[in-house]
This record gives sequence, C-alpha cells and structure tokens, in this order.
Amino acid sequence: MDFKNILTQVLNKLGKKYEELSPPAKEKFDLWEKVLTEEPMTLEKLKEFIKEENERLVRQLIDRDLVSQSEKDIRLKSELAYGRFILSVLDLPKKAIENLETYLRKSYKIK
Repeated sequence: MDFKNILTQVLNKLGKKYEELSPPAKEKFDLWEKVLTEEPMTLEKLKEFIKEENERLVRQLIDRDLVSQSEKDIRLKSELAYGRFILSVLDLPKKAIENLETYLRKSYKIK
C-alpha cells in the first residue's frame, strides 16, 4: 500500500500543502510518514513511536499556559495519558520477567 499517497490525501482533505502546516503539524506528519514507510513494525518501534508522540505532546503543553483548561489542553493531556498507559502495558512482560528474576534470586539466594 502506498502510505505516502494516504498522507497526501489527508493533506488534500484538509486543503493544505505540507509547506503550509504549522511546525507541530509538520512534526506529526513527518512522524506519521516515518512510521508508515518503515517496515516491519516491531514492538520496539511501536514503543519508540509512542515515546516520540508523548515528547511532542509534552512540548506542546509546555509551550502553552499550563493553567489553561481549554479543549485543546484537555485533549493533549488525554493523549499524553493514553500514550503513557500504552507504554506501561507494553512494558508489562519486561517488568514481569524482572519481577520473576528478582523473586528467584531472593528465594534461592542467588547473587
């Protein structure tokens, strides 16, 4: 599938050209393009994508008045919370392994 074409169609639907996008919108577009054109998607790439999205959201929130409760602020905070939740779920197998290793080391007095 031609993902570059899909992103171009998104811009066409918005009536925009890439050059007309705001810096945050360009950043998100570039990230989408990177994710859609790289193969294959791995768990590590997915985690990296979510981390990059979280960093982008944090930058947007920092650039805004943190006291503000505008609809955009609430949406950004919700997206950030969701991204953090997904990362914690993706890391569960790793944490379970670490917990099992700790348990076994303590139970059997292994250093």
